[in-house]
This record gives sequence, C-alpha cells and structure tokens, in this order.
Amino acid sequence: MSAVTVRRSIGRILILAIAVLTFVPLALRPLFNLNEGLYAEAAREMLAHNPLIPRLDGMPYLEKPPVFYWLIMLSYKVFGVGKFAARLPSALAALGTLLVMMRFAKTRLREPIWPVAILFTSVGFYMMSQLAMFDMTFTFFHTITLLAFYAYIERPEDPWRLILAAAASAFACLTKGLLGIALPGLIVIIFLAIERQTIRWRPFLAAWGVFFVIALPWHIWMAIHVPGFFDRYIIQEQFGRYLGTLKPMDYRRPPIYYNFEHLLLGIFPWTPFLLAALAKRRPYDRLDRFLLLWAGAYLVFFTFSTTTSAYYMLPALPALALFLGRALPDLAGQTPRWLLASFALLCAVAGLAAFDIPHAAMRPYIAAGALAYLGFFVTALRSRAPRILIHAALGSLAAFVALYLSFLFAHPNHYASKDLARALAPHLTPHTYVFVAHHYEDLSSLDFYLHRPIYVLDPRQGDLYYGIRHYPKAHRLITGKALMRLIRYHRVVIVGSVRHEARWGRYRHFHVIASNGRDMALENAAPGGPARCPGNARTPR
Repeated sequence: MSAVTVRRSIGRILILAIAVLTFVPLALRPLFNLNEGLYAEAAREMLAHNPLIPRLDGMPYLEKPPVFYWLIMLSYKVFGVGKFAARLPSALAALGTLLVMMRFAKTRLREPIWPVAILFTSVGFYMMSQLAMFDMTFTFFHTITLLAFYAYIERPEDPWRLILAAAASAFACLTKGLLGIALPGLIVIIFLAIERQTIRWRPFLAAWGVFFVIALPWHIWMAIHVPGFFDRYIIQEQFGRYLGTLKPMDYRRPPIYYNFEHLLLGIFPWTPFLLAALAKRRPYDRLDRFLLLWAGAYLVFFTFSTTTSAYYMLPALPALALFLGRALPDLAGQTPRWLLASFALLCAVAGLAAFDIPHAAMRPYIAAGALAYLGFFVTALRSRAPRILIHAALGSLAAFVALYLSFLFAHPNHYASKDLARALAPHLTPHTYVFVAHHYEDLSSLDFYLHRPIYVLDPRQGDLYYGIRHYPKAHRLITGKALMRLIRYHRVVIVGSVRHEARWGRYRHFHVIASNGRDMALENAAPGGPARCPGNARTPR
C-alpha cells in the first residue's frame, strides 16, 4: 500500500471520527447549569421577545453581544428548542475552525492533516465543541482574523485577505465584545514591529470601514434603545471585568500560574510534544514567530486580568496546533528524553490543576485520565515516528471519550437540573411561584426546562444585576420577609440545595416534592390539600 493511499485512508477515518464524535454527543446529556443553561435560556427568551436585545429571566441581559444567541435562535428555528439545537452552533464553529486551519496548512505544511488531528484530539478544544458557550464561535472568527491577516502579509498585493480579517474581527466583537479587536490588534501591532513591516494605507482604511459597518449598527441601536447600555456593557463588562471593578464581581482572582497550566492542559495530550517542539525547533521562522506570538499574547493578557477561566485559553489552541503540526516531522527519530522531561512537567501541572479544581467530582477523572495517558504514552515511546503520533492521537481520543461517558453516567445530575425539572413539573400550576434559593445562574437550566418564570430568593445577583436595577417592574427578586407574606395566599415552590435542608424549617408547612440528589424542591401546600393560587396572582416585589 502506497504512502498516498495510507494518508487518504487516515484522512477519511479522521473525518468520520470528527463527524461522529462532534455531533452524536450533543444530545447525550442535559444542559449544564451556569453558562449552558443560562445562554440557552437567553436565546429562547430572545426568540420569544426581541431578537436584538439579549434577555434573561424576563429582563435585558448585557453581559455578551448577540451573534452566538442569533446562531442558537436559528438552530431553534430549524431543530426546535432543545439541548442539541443549543449546542449545535459550537459544534459547527469547531468544524469551521478545523476547516480554516486545514485550508491554511494545505500550502504551508508538509503534513497539513496533523494540525487538524492535533487540535480536534486536544481535550480543551473538544470539550468546548460540546458546550453551548460563546468561546468556540469566538475562536472560529478569531482564527479567521489572524490567519487571513498572515495570508495578507504573505501577499500584500491581495487586499481582500485583509478585508476578510477585518470582517471576521467584527463578528468576533459581536460574539464576545471588544476582545475581538483588542487581542488581534495587539498581536498584529507587535508582529509588524518585530518583522519591521507596514500595511498599505488604502487596504488598511478599507478594512476599518468593513469592521465598523459590521460591528457598529447593533451597538448604536442598543445605546439608543436600552438605558444604561454604555455603562453596563462597555464600562462594566468590557473594562471592569478585566480590571476587577465589575459590580458585582462574579469571579475570583486566579493564581499567577492559572492560565499557563490551563494552556498546557488545553492542548493535552499533545503537551509533551509541544514542549519538546518549543525546545528543539530553533531558530523559529516567520510563521513560527507569528503563531507563538498569537498563543503568548493570550497567556500574558489574561495573566494580568483579575478575571479569567480555563476556556479563555481556547483561541490560543489553533496557533499551538499549527506550530506543533509544523514541528512534528522534525521530531521524528529524536531521542525521547525531551518528551519524557516534558511529560514530567505535564504531570506536575496536572497535579496543581487537580487541587485547584473546585468540583471534587472531577478529580478522580483527571487522575484516571493521567494514568491512561501515561500508559499509551510509554507504549508510544517504544515506537518510531510516525506511529508514535498515531498512538498518541488514538490513545488520547479513546481515553477521553471513555472518561467523558463515565462522568456522564456517574454524575447525571451533578451540574444539570433536567431531572429535577421533570420531577417538579407535575406539581406546578399556571399560578405557582417557583423560587430558587441560589444565584440565578446556579440553576439556570431549571428555567430552560420548565419554560416558565423563575423567581429568585437572593439579593446578590451577578447576571441579573443590570436588569434588576434598570427594570424594577420586571424583576423577579424577593426577600425572605416578602416570601413569608406570599406563602399565606399562594402556592410557592422553593428550589435549594439538599445541604441546606435545615434552613427551610423557618418556612412552615413546606414539604419536599422533588429531588435529584443535589437539589430539592419544597412546596408550601399540604400534601393532597387544595392549591391556593388565585387567578389574579401578581408578580411579587
């Protein structure tokens, strides 16, 4: 069998694996609380009300711009409101990112399939392709922005590539805010200074014109029609979140090594190969410098931020995959000591990450993943390239899928509220008030699955902060005293953590009607008693 035939067979297998592993798991598990349920619900409310204004729990919600919501809304229109439709835009954005990389690598790399295989089998990239979150869509536009810009630098006589970069940057801004222009702009400026290059002024002005035509209309419309938009969306969410002045602050300041460890874990299981490539691939050529600047800019930028999260490093992974894809042929036949040293560093980083993860349920799976990876890594080291790379890719994919499915079946309700909503639904009437005794976002998927208003028994609300203060007649917040008055005349359900069951003793006549092992729902009506829910019930204040 010829080498060309082998490559084609591997390519077909990889395409089939990517398609199956991208789309099939989208419908396997319920929407997670926090971000997934929150964003899926916001898109559902926009679809039912105004598609231009993001909404949450009946109020405008200005944390993120609208493009990702629009994509979910379009998916809802085609496939119906559900978890598959909510996650589909992220899956398609992941495939789009892989295709963009493949096209870029086709004429610049000896083995253009490797960056695609590396990126898809990276834990950080694959996980985010399965979540209804903004970051994969942002990564798609961000990747187009920077790769189109580099293609323009290679051929400055073709200004359309710079125009494409500007358009993609505008859509990135409409996906996740000013980050869509700030970081690409920073990378471009530093790269041009390092390479001592300039951009012709006419394509430069045309690119800015395209950017403003795409990015400005929604911002202008919102500033005119939504009170407090500039302060909340621009000052608070864009600058305040980075500087630590956001009100209320909803993130803790991470340790200094946080982004570094999650960048290395994001590219797992290829981390040892990446570290070996960084040490062995010298001197770096122009494309190497561009890719490392791209990844390094994210690392440095968010290291100085007061708020960050593991998935903030996602847009840097395509750069690392391209860099590693270029370096892998040069690593063939090299002594394994670089890989062994890199693996030792990775184990240390994984240990730090395991202690840093607040969700204890995930720690055994991290440990199991490290042991599985150690097994196929040692086996692969006994082989010679390119089989060592095939072993690494297949081993990482198999181990990750097995652990993912294990976590899915072992902890079905740990981060989701679908089962609780299903158990609670038969007890509800059109006039029942449902309260959550958490932050709203902690049980956001409950709102999505119940398809009804959720009231909040908590005065400290991060995601509802803007709506509560600018739309006092629409908000659904209540204090403990107001709740005591309400339960005298209306049927009320309170959803809270099973760990706090003792707290509900002060609310008389409540009994448990549903539980998923993590959270429980309590109702004030006596079992079998009449439902006290008058037809003229009003929203509590």
